[in-house]
Amino acid sequence: MAKSEERAKKKPNEGLEKPGDAGWYVAVVRVNCEMKIAESIQLNLNRDNTWFDYWIPKVKEVYIDKRSLKRKLRERLFLSTFIFCNVSPTRLDTIRFRSDIYKMLTMPGQKQIYRVPDQEIISYRNLVENGEEKVSVAPVPLKKGIKVKIVAGNLKGLEAYVQRYNGKKAVIGNEIKYISGATIEVSREVLELVKG
Repeated sequence: MAKSEERAKKKPNEGLEKPGDAGWYVAVVRVNCEMKIAESIQLNLNRDNTWFDYWIPKVKEVYIDKRSLKRKLRERLFLSTFIFCNVSPTRLDTIRFRSDIYKMLTMPGQKQIYRVPDQEIISYRNLVENGEEKVSVAPVPLKKGIKVKIVAGNLKGLEAYVQRYNGKKAVIGNEIKYISGATIEVSREVLELVKG
């Protein structure tokens, strides 16, 4: 068996250990090329024995097929042009200087690549991938209201900030700084205040 065939059969990150200094960084790429570019980065870094993981925000939605008139489930991009890369900071230049990467996200006015805090990614990912409630993109920074925790349902344990109240429901949200926010509407009965 040729080496290229062996590599093709190998699972991503198989036999590689996640480095202790790995963190989340954001690569900006061409629209509708996110998956192809992320898989290419993973293949190249794994070939160099470097651990790499990624996340592309997608939401599941139900639609009615026009031909069969049946309900079907599909995934669509939630945020286009962004690849969230979990990699060691020592390997950022390998990603940054690829021809298919426009740029790596930096803080306004700074040259250093912005490392997104792990908890921010975890909370945002839980909110986007929940599957039960419709998630909306908030392209502007969210107002930091009261911090609450969901105590029941599919999102139990998720902490977010109250944006506004609509009768018996509350719109809560999380954001990744300088990228986007995500909001959902939940019953006020399943919310609990987070102290301190």
